[in-house]
Amino acid sequence: MIDRQDNRRHGRDSLFLMAELRLERDGPPYEVKLRNISDSGVMAEGSMRVSRGTRIFLDLRNIGIVSGHVAWAAGDRCGIAFDESIRSSLVQFPVGDIDLPETDEPESEVQQHSDRNGEG
Repeated sequence: MIDRQDNRRHGRDSLFLMAELRLERDGPPYEVKLRNISDSGVMAEGSMRVSRGTRIFLDLRNIGIVSGHVAWAAGDRCGIAFDESIRSSLVQFPVGDIDLPETDEPESEVQQHSDRNGEG
């Protein structure tokens, strides 16, 4: 079996979500389909025409505006490299679907306990 090393910094997860992409900070938005995403980039599909190196601003669900540049373009798809890493898992799930860890004490008891100790 041949073991091939992937040159990408982060693994990619397949998905199908809509997002808003701008080619300039104040330019008109394009509705794009996100085909896959990682902490360092995304593949987007839409009617925008871009070339390698084009600066973009992408509005990602649960994260907000992320800046980056086009790493590759082919037809109506392009790969976008983010300027800074994100937590891609937040984009894939609505915030309400994320299970938060439970504490031993209800929130009101935790607040009362810290108030008694002069911490808040």
